[in-house]
Amino acid sequence: MNERIQRLRNRLFDQEPRICSQRCVIFTNSMKKSEGKPIALRRSQAFYDVLDKMTVYVNEDELIVGNQARWPKASPIFPEYSTEWLENELNGKPFYPHERPGDKFYYDEEDKENILDCVSYWKGKSLYENLRKTLPDYINAAWDANVIDDTWVSAAGLGNEVVDYELVVNKGLEDVMRRIKERRNSLDLKEPGNVKKSWFLDAALQGNQAVVNFSNRIAEECERQALTAKDEKCKQELNELAEICRHVPRYPARTFHEAVQAIYMILLTVHLESNGHAISLGRFDQYVYPLYKKDLEEGRITREEALEIIEAFFIKCNELNKLRSWPDTEFFLGYQMFINLAVAGQHADGSDATNTISELCVEACENVRLFTPSISVKCCDATTDEFLMKALNAMEMHKGGQPAFYNDKAFIRTLENMGIAKEDLHNWVPDGCIEASIPGKWDFAAKGPWLNVEKVLEIVLNNGTDPRTKQHFFDLDKRIEEYTSTEEILEVYEKALRFFIDLQVETEHINDELHVQQDINAFRASLVDDCIGRCLDLVEGGSIYSADGGPTAGSISAGDALAAIDHIVFEQKIITLEQLLHALATNFEDNQTIPTGAEIRAILLTKAPKYGNDDDRADKWVVAIEEFIGHTYRYECRSSKYGKGPIPCCYSYSQSPVTGNVAFGASIGATPDGRKSGDPVNNGVSPANGSEKSGATAACNSVMKLPTIYIQKGGIFNMRLTKAALETIENKKKIIDMIRVFFDNYGEQIQFNVVDTKIYKDAMKNPDQYKDLMVRVSGYSALFTSLSPSCQIDVISRTELDL
Repeated sequence: MNERIQRLRNRLFDQEPRICSQRCVIFTNSMKKSEGKPIALRRSQAFYDVLDKMTVYVNEDELIVGNQARWPKASPIFPEYSTEWLENELNGKPFYPHERPGDKFYYDEEDKENILDCVSYWKGKSLYENLRKTLPDYINAAWDANVIDDTWVSAAGLGNEVVDYELVVNKGLEDVMRRIKERRNSLDLKEPGNVKKSWFLDAALQGNQAVVNFSNRIAEECERQALTAKDEKCKQELNELAEICRHVPRYPARTFHEAVQAIYMILLTVHLESNGHAISLGRFDQYVYPLYKKDLEEGRITREEALEIIEAFFIKCNELNKLRSWPDTEFFLGYQMFINLAVAGQHADGSDATNTISELCVEACENVRLFTPSISVKCCDATTDEFLMKALNAMEMHKGGQPAFYNDKAFIRTLENMGIAKEDLHNWVPDGCIEASIPGKWDFAAKGPWLNVEKVLEIVLNNGTDPRTKQHFFDLDKRIEEYTSTEEILEVYEKALRFFIDLQVETEHINDELHVQQDINAFRASLVDDCIGRCLDLVEGGSIYSADGGPTAGSISAGDALAAIDHIVFEQKIITLEQLLHALATNFEDNQTIPTGAEIRAILLTKAPKYGNDDDRADKWVVAIEEFIGHTYRYECRSSKYGKGPIPCCYSYSQSPVTGNVAFGASIGATPDGRKSGDPVNNGVSPANGSEKSGATAACNSVMKLPTIYIQKGGIFNMRLTKAALETIENKKKIIDMIRVFFDNYGEQIQFNVVDTKIYKDAMKNPDQYKDLMVRVSGYSALFTSLSPSCQIDVISRTELDL
């Protein structure tokens, strides 16, 4: 890092995450005035008002400018989605935001009172409240039992999208506004349905103009500061920034610097329109490289100057923040916005797409060592070992699992199976954590209720009743104690999974209809094909591609549980099913039985086969669960947009649980895999904590058996390596070879943590000494000290593997 970047980075870490009420107040006042109008027009006017009236600032040393709140790392508030938690938490229930176990936020009394005043208007009108009132009782019961959960896309806006940044860079918003006007002029308002279409187009036009005006306001602030600048260099930079912000994103970028500024402005304003997270950046290196190359050839930029701009951009991305309710935060710990940036991969002809910007992004990742954006290296047969070595070296220095590695071969196969057009396949990108999306053509790369897979097995083992809430969901054909084989239990388990999958689909259909009524966001939709042509928002079916599917957690743990039942109860007959069920009901704590509860747990942990060791006795049960869930989603479930234009409109499997494995585990009792009540379930497709006994390649071999063709929304594979595994060039070459074999066999993704356990434990005791310690949590990196203690322990508990 040069001195400027070091100052920007230091300032970022010195800034506390805060709550800003400004957006909340402006938005609410606007919505009060527009009552009775169509929701598309109401939200576009409110978006316009926010960008017109909110504070803008430009801080010293900045090369990329723009803000979503009054301070860096401050979160705006979106009361239209949910209010009850805001009122509760600002009054200390269950915690004041600044006293949370993780993701603390600070605020002053004025902001608190402003927010609470707005909340009074939104009571009874928020999307989350209306959803919970609309859902049938049986779905709310499943939600309350923590079997399914749709908080993330009802108490907040929809996200997981990659808008067409390439369009903005190459043509500007002026081209978008031209196409909107042409489509609007083509409508005959006497024709049925066209009036509604005109509302959407008017809203989209207003949203684009709002963003242009906002960029001009920032330009004015740059000019104002230039008048009193301390030195000539500062004055010159501010005037240059003013010129840039007046030109982009309205017009096509003329330089590399303008391209990056335009991208940030779109990223920022899409977040401000709706607080959905995972607004990702797509193939950044591909769509900015031509401008970098032109600047370099014409002498306007050096490689070092381009690196500085990218590093400043990365730091600026870390200023974006989102306050979630504490229950929702438990699923997304780490102040995460899930902004993914893809590099490398292949061109349409299969040739290597790696370029200088790919390399600069990896270098910037290594230098600034931040958690956002998540740098994702797309790997294909043409990707060179040299570039993979560069990425591994950066990952070693970053210490938080970045860059992570993604497999073109696996994701292209999955997307082709779903019917995605051949010309789009190579252009896929990981969105959010790992979800596969086509930039500028897909609506929401992940959307839908979570599914707690091992919780469903617990309910089966309790004869259809949740032992925690006592809610009875379904009857079994006979008492669970009467089953005589694991195959029989698997059959009833699959029926139970289907029962809750059906509830997921029903919930999402209801949620979508409420979003149509309350949450049209026409600006971002105008940057995705073919919303302008169809005159439809993303949630209405405006995009080319769409497939729903929320995250799942615990399928590997559930497979381990079935493997334990099969081996310990039915094959080896070490204990009976009745003894096992009693041990589970008493959390392995009944010491009066023979064997005792503790002894039964030890048997389950040490004698039962576990996934992650290339042992088919365990892996076959995991594969059976994966196959059932994946096939059911892909071929038997349809999204609410089915038949309205987008394809394929199925559901698709997601094993990208962020920190949901910890949150879901907290509501599950003891299970046959040896988990104690409340312990986390496994994360993604990674083996359960402590179960890997046979090394890194054996863990890869287990993961390679999974039917990834169904997992369009990604299967997170966490691997902790010992420090020795990265100490020599020879070992790093072995890791590259391991990655290539893993990817040849359709493994989707792999990421590495390499920090010593002693450092993690010391950071828990002395957090102030480790403010910038990074860790790979799930499909994202985070500051270790920002996590809750339970999440920190989950990371520490992962097995350290050698080669």
